[in-house]
Amino acid sequence: MTFIPRTRFAVFAALARTYTRPHRTASPDTQTVELAHWLLNKPVAERRAHLAALDDLTLLDVLVVMDMRTGSAYELWRDTPSGFAEDILGLTLTDAQRAVLDAAAGPDVRRVAARVPHPDNHQTAAALMAWTALVSGPRPYNDCPRVAVSFAQYRQTATSVWRCLARFIDNASLPGNLDMSRWSWWADDLEGPQHVMAFAVWNTDPYAMGGLHNFVAVVADADKIASPDMRATMNFLAENVHGGSRIVALGNAVDDAEEWFTGFEACDQVTAPPDTSGDRSRWIRIGVLIDEAPG
Repeated sequence: MTFIPRTRFAVFAALARTYTRPHRTASPDTQTVELAHWLLNKPVAERRAHLAALDDLTLLDVLVVMDMRTGSAYELWRDTPSGFAEDILGLTLTDAQRAVLDAAAGPDVRRVAARVPHPDNHQTAAALMAWTALVSGPRPYNDCPRVAVSFAQYRQTATSVWRCLARFIDNASLPGNLDMSRWSWWADDLEGPQHVMAFAVWNTDPYAMGGLHNFVAVVADADKIASPDMRATMNFLAENVHGGSRIVALGNAVDDAEEWFTGFEACDQVTAPPDTSGDRSRWIRIGVLIDEAPG
């Protein structure tokens, strides 16, 4: 990954956190509070345009309000992971990456599968983990912060994803402490008990994951996952009726006998490169993966 300069939004979001912690002594005026909540309820495109037009002092005040009222200076990006990746992390996204990231924020989405070429596969996974850890949970499941879970069958995949995450944390001055030895990202909020924002796990069985509720599970190199236990675990997370967990599986290969996508038949969104072979036997539709083309 090449050097990514710190963005204007990342600078002021980091500064806003210092204004409100540990004693929350900031006292924003009523006009700024109203502006912040007005922006929070605007459509994504309009919100980002208004944010870009704000002067530095007003932007800082708005982010201070968001941090005080919601617990996160990044809450204005709660419904746009792609906007978070561009505005905060400073990434330049492809249309495919943007579609996959934003699909994961859908209010009723439980599972997303997408083919994202390597190395964008790992970068997209890390960006989604950062967004998940720093904004409140996608609606309608809850309004509390979620925890990102990084799934990978191979340690080298997890290492690559977490190196991307470490670069994002450093480049954008994101909060918390990353522990690569324990594969965990801990919050540094001094006001309450320390809690984990993200962690990594490897191949396991669904019985060991029974307590995982309200998680966003990100699976990198999903096309290489052939273990029945790992597949069962991912299905368990996406189908668990006792929590709001959702799963985002990012693969790379198009044709693979062990490809996981072909076995996951009920995704809320599946994306794939356009088929130029003339074979229209597999269509991709928002809502479900179908085997036959309509009409």
